[in-house]
Amino acid sequence: MQTPISSPAEVATPLNVRNPYIVRFLKALVEKKGEQHSPEALKKLLDDMYKLFENLLGQNMVKALPEDKRAEYLELTKDLSKLSYKKVGEIFDKHVPHYQDVMKETMKQFTALYMKNRRFDPKDFEKPEEGSISS
Repeated sequence: MQTPISSPAEVATPLNVRNPYIVRFLKALVEKKGEQHSPEALKKLLDDMYKLFENLLGQNMVKALPEDKRAEYLELTKDLSKLSYKKVGEIFDKHVPHYQDVMKETMKQFTALYMKNRRFDPKDFEKPEEGSISS
């Protein structure tokens, strides 16, 4: 029997915890754009926006890693059972000291994306599956 690399407490499982600063930022964007939504539609919109923002921030954090650490991190992500929050923290905390700048740039990037689009639909930002034909 193999011993797991990470203890059960360290295994990377979704936390389902939202960063309140990001949530406020997203609400401010919706207000600034002047869109009116029912409470249910607003909840869904903010949820979709949060997921996209989180994804964009993750991509930008990976891009901010030095090349050798980026390769190490991407190799680790090939087997998520071996990836822990502790290991992710070690890589990013040590090798992306300017994470506040990455966050600010991501917020600017996200704002530009959101404000220029007449409507916001996360499906517009999904990559087509390999081999599929786009219409």
